[in-house]
Amino acid sequence: MMNYLKEYSRFTTIDEMDAAAEQHLMTHWDELTKSDCQVLDVIRRYSVKYGAAHLKHGTIEEAIGKSNVTVRRAIRKLVNLGIIEKVSETQNWPVNCTEFIGPYQDAC
Repeated sequence: MMNYLKEYSRFTTIDEMDAAAEQHLMTHWDELTKSDCQVLDVIRRYSVKYGAAHLKHGTIEEAIGKSNVTVRRAIRKLVNLGIIEKVSETQNWPVNCTEFIGPYQDAC
């Protein structure tokens, strides 16, 4: 049912995805709040099976114990920093968003 998420994956292995997430965290550690890191961790954990996550904001809220506004703000920041990519519409789920961790690209 969720196989469509595989087309959004940017990695061939979970280790590659985890390494990219870690690189993003190390690069942007001074720009991220604890809530931002928690949201990224939830997306990463839900991305293990298919390489991308299709999550409702409510699911993330429950997982980290924060408000909807905090979750939306964190997602917006992660997108703006290039840590995650967000697809607003998918073929099967036009209402929700699909998030996935982007590959780390060194700016140097």
